[in-house]
This record gives sequence, structure tokens and C-alpha cells, in this order.
Amino acid sequence: MKVGGQLARAPSIAARARREGLIFGECLFDHFPDGDRVGGAPLNVARHLWALGHHPLLLSRVGQDGEGARIRDLLHTWGMDARGLQEDPRYPTGSVEVVPDPVLGHHFRILPRQAYDHIAWPAEWSASSRIVFLYHGTLALREAGSRSTWERLTGQSAWRFVDLNLRAPWWTSDLLATVLPGTRVLKLNADELETLAQVLSLQGGERQSRVADLVQRFAIGEVVITHGAEGAAAWAGGRWQECPAPVVKIQDTVGAGDAFAAVWIAGILRGWPVDLRLARAQALAAAICAIRGALPSDPAFYFPFLGDWGIHP
Repeated sequence: MKVGGQLARAPSIAARARREGLIFGECLFDHFPDGDRVGGAPLNVARHLWALGHHPLLLSRVGQDGEGARIRDLLHTWGMDARGLQEDPRYPTGSVEVVPDPVLGHHFRILPRQAYDHIAWPAEWSASSRIVFLYHGTLALREAGSRSTWERLTGQSAWRFVDLNLRAPWWTSDLLATVLPGTRVLKLNADELETLAQVLSLQGGERQSRVADLVQRFAIGEVVITHGAEGAAAWAGGRWQECPAPVVKIQDTVGAGDAFAAVWIAGILRGWPVDLRLARAQALAAAICAIRGALPSDPAFYFPFLGDWGIHP
């Protein structure tokens, strides 16, 4: 793009994170029985946010292999900034086997020792760099390399969105004790809330009382709970709000929560009230359930949402 007759320069990665936010964590390939699809919650969230007119930096790591090259090519195809995608000379691009499940819809077999376990501190990043928001999950924090980088980033972020994504055996109660305190938004599903209730001995038998205990104990700003076909709920500003799920013909549910998270973040940045965030996050999540995989192949997929929501990316 040219500005004033000169070629416009992209902002530095630090400037992008300062203005637009930072998405931290895994990029990988989900291996389905019928083929491979790019994925990883952070990559999915970043892709949706770019489609919705927000341009956070994706900070991740892939191997020096064909799959890493495919991910980089996809980012360029989508018009995304790929400068935060590091290359690892030793470890491979992340890989997950997605196994159909008659009850859960699917479950994951996640491999250890992947490139995203070793996300390094960006060389051009200074100790004074600031981040408008930081999104992360827990999977990429399972090893010391990426966790050390994450710990430094948390001190530079204005607020954090934590997408819990508890995948056994890749988390511990000690990790939860590190991640949860001071979170602006905590997103989890109903099963993960039940896990937290057991591990943390949350008070009360009802969902609302457990969430209230969680909020008070860890000074969390908002808690968002997704529950598949039963919809979603949010605890924010001392209020409990619920929203039913739209009815769609489900192809698979992979990535629905990532779409939900992206809309929630966009809603905060755009000043949407909680009830509107719930409804719109549910709408995009349901649309993702109606396609195969976590990401649409056609950019036109997003057009109805942009128009209805008054977004002009």
C-alpha cells in the first residue's frame, strides 16, 4: 500500500502488539480421519480477529518443515502479519490427532516436544514494550521455554484473556495457580468448570456459586462458560447472563470455542455490552460448527457477520 506516493511500512511487531494486542501460543495441524487442517486455538483466534477488523500479532513457533511453511503461506494468503511466527531448527510443527467420539464429538491426541513449546522472546522486543491485551491458553505453557516467554509478556499486558483449554495430561494445579490470578476474562467450557471445582474445591454445587467463588478467589474480571448446544453464560459486573445456542446442522465442533473467544475480544475492544457479546459470539461459534474444521476456507464466510455487526475491516 502506498501513502503519499511512498510505500507504507508495516508497524514493528512491538508496535502492532501495543496497538492491536498479542495472541500467544500454539500453531499446529489437526489430523482428522479425512485429512489435515491447520489449527491451534491461538492461530484460530488470531485468524477470526483479523477477519473481524482487528489485527493482533500472533506470536508462535513452527518447525523448519513443510507444515510450518504451509502455516506461513496461509497467514500470507489471509493477509495476516506472519513476522511473529518463529522457526525452530530442532522441533517439528505442532501436530494433533483428532479422534471422533460418539459422546464428545471428538477428542485430541496431543504430541509432546513440539516447536510451540519453545516460543522465544522476540529479539526486537524491549523490556518497555507494552501490549494492549494478551490472549493465551494453557497448552503452550506446558514447557519451560514458552512459559518463560509468557511470564515476561504478562508483565507488559494491560489485560489478559485466558482460554483455559485443559488437555490432559498437559496441565497441573500449579499452572492454574500461576495463570488464573488477575485475569480480565477467563473462558472455559462446562466440563472444565467441573474440573476446576474439583481441583480448587470451589464452593457451592451450582454453576453460578462456583463461578462467584472462582472470581473472588483469583480476582477475575469476567468468566465466560460455553456449553455446546445448551448455549453459553457469562459472569460479568456481578451479573449472571445466559444465551441459548443457535440451531445449526453440525458438521463438527472443532474450533467453535475459538470463534467465540475472538468475538468476545472484539466485543471488548468495540465496547459491546455483555449480552451483545454473548449473542454474537454464539452466532459465529455456531457457524463454525456448520463447516468442517476450525476455519473457513472462503473469506466470504465472514461477510454476513461484518455487515450485520457494522464492522468494516
